[in-house]
Amino acid sequence: MKDWIVIGAGYAGIAAASVLQKRGFETDLLEAHSLIGGCASYFKRKNFLFDVGATTFSGVLASQPLGRLFLELDIKPQLRKIDPGMIIKISGKQVMRYSKQESWLEEINFHFPGKNMDKFWKKIFRLDKIAWEFIEQNSKIPPRSISDFLSLLKLRNLNKIQMLPELFRSVLRELKSLGLESFEFKNFLDEQLLITTQSRADEAPMLTSALGLAYPAETYYPIGGMYKPAELMLAKFKEEKGDLFLKDRVISIIRKTGFYEVSTTKGNIYTAKGIISSLPIWNMAEITEGEIQKYFISKSKKNISAPGAFTQNFAIESNVDLPSLYYQVHSRNPIPYCEAGAFFVSFSHIEDREKAPEGFRTVTISTHTKTSEWLGLSKEIYQAKKEITAKFILAEFDFAFPELQAANKIYSLSGTPDTFEFYTHRKNGYVGGIPHSIHSNLLFMTPNVTPFKNLFLVGDTVFPGQGIPAVVLGALNVADRISG
Repeated sequence: MKDWIVIGAGYAGIAAASVLQKRGFETDLLEAHSLIGGCASYFKRKNFLFDVGATTFSGVLASQPLGRLFLELDIKPQLRKIDPGMIIKISGKQVMRYSKQESWLEEINFHFPGKNMDKFWKKIFRLDKIAWEFIEQNSKIPPRSISDFLSLLKLRNLNKIQMLPELFRSVLRELKSLGLESFEFKNFLDEQLLITTQSRADEAPMLTSALGLAYPAETYYPIGGMYKPAELMLAKFKEEKGDLFLKDRVISIIRKTGFYEVSTTKGNIYTAKGIISSLPIWNMAEITEGEIQKYFISKSKKNISAPGAFTQNFAIESNVDLPSLYYQVHSRNPIPYCEAGAFFVSFSHIEDREKAPEGFRTVTISTHTKTSEWLGLSKEIYQAKKEITAKFILAEFDFAFPELQAANKIYSLSGTPDTFEFYTHRKNGYVGGIPHSIHSNLLFMTPNVTPFKNLFLVGDTVFPGQGIPAVVLGALNVADRISG
């Protein structure tokens, strides 16, 4: 019997497993897919490697989750800082999201002149700084016991309490108070907020929005693909004698007296004193029983849905040296069968030979969609909708990047929520976690700690939410609770 079983080898699961194993806990890591990475995994076509979901890296400073994780595991991924961290193409403008605050303030004022524009962004930067400091110093958030609350009432935290009301104040309310609620600027923010909070300005809380809107200042590109840092983490896990089991999907978790029993599709039965699951809460409701199942059904009913993604991948023959690797393109017309008004474009680095041969680059495009648009369709209707959406996005891509319009594109492949459900087994192909809003903010998210002894949760449907830094933070918090 092991000390811990970690379910899911995405970033949350690998982070939890590698840290626990290094701290002396015997750990099994179970993964349903044949590859690691979860929503930050990859697929190959001959000499080309494509990221399937997440494409940007952040939170790697020493005080931030990935920086702390890399330091503890003593690993050094190959990361290239990208500046501008993103370029937003909107209404004929190219807005450069520079890393330096001064450069960004100059840029945003040029494109969206406003009396209080500096005031808005300086508040974003201030909230971002305070939030990261608070996170760095407190591993027991959200508090789940009296001792947790007491640990948060330390002197070092008192000057940071000012940020809490910002969980209940929307970005739109802030914009209105500053006279910045013009349609164009709100639309500009809405599409960025959809990437990071899954909500628009009228619902997105200022605090979590600050973390999302500030992140392009620290955007990194992992050489070889998004899974590469996770691969280094996994190597440390194995080096410490941790066991990984691929293509072994969990179908049942049963609580016994003093331990848990986990059954898989291969007919294997694993036992451990505790479970850390990175599965979405909806999936947990399907593989548990008794009081545990009732708990996850309750949580699922409170969060009845989440966004899906439409993705378009292709390789492009080009040596054009672009000013950034990451772009958000606002489309001229609504994207068919999608709910966002923009799509995110990620290019492989021109020198990254692990992702594409010389003279080529891989491209990943993603945008928000409702999962209901893609599930339960006939094969003919599904294929027709997919072709319409892909054709539209590729045409918008050509318009946004005229310098690449004549470039040869190969291995063009589309993905929908149905694709994500098939490969990741996530309920309904939900990706990106649960939307943050002023009515359902961080304080109301499903916590990492459950009411059941030695059953913990990590991943994007529990605190602190979506994104690699967030799910790694959740994993570190759980590991800290376990190891004391």
